[in-house]
Amino acid sequence: MESGYWFKSTLFEIEKHEDEDTNPGCYGKSLATWLSTEFAKLGYETEVIPEDWGWCVMCVYDDYLLWLGCGAMQSEESLENYEEGRPPKGSEVVWHVFPQLEVPFFKFSSLINKWLGKLDVETPLENLKNELDKVLRAENNIQFCDEP
Repeated sequence: MESGYWFKSTLFEIEKHEDEDTNPGCYGKSLATWLSTEFAKLGYETEVIPEDWGWCVMCVYDDYLLWLGCGAMQSEESLENYEEGRPPKGSEVVWHVFPQLEVPFFKFSSLINKWLGKLDVETPLENLKNELDKVLRAENNIQFCDEP
């Protein structure tokens, strides 16, 4: 997996108790919801789902799963002072989003085709990366930064 994009923004807020659907301190729902809307405009049928590490925007269910991972990195101090139901402000975290393609184990024929080189997994992932780049760069309230 590549590192994806790291940025600061005042566009996304963290809801109280949103980490009850993930794990304590794992946020990203508003980022995922925004990306879901933006990718729906591009023709994707999206779905936002919680994961143990953050939030996921499912973009394609086919021979492979194409998705965007969304989360927030907090400072050591913020993590040490974690208090249930009192998340940090969205402007205080570094947001992270990364594109991913996977062929799940339950899609046996897709796995075989991938191994035989008959399933193109590079083009859809590259397209998703390019679209993600355009969406993020078009938003003025996103300031890219280095990985914390």
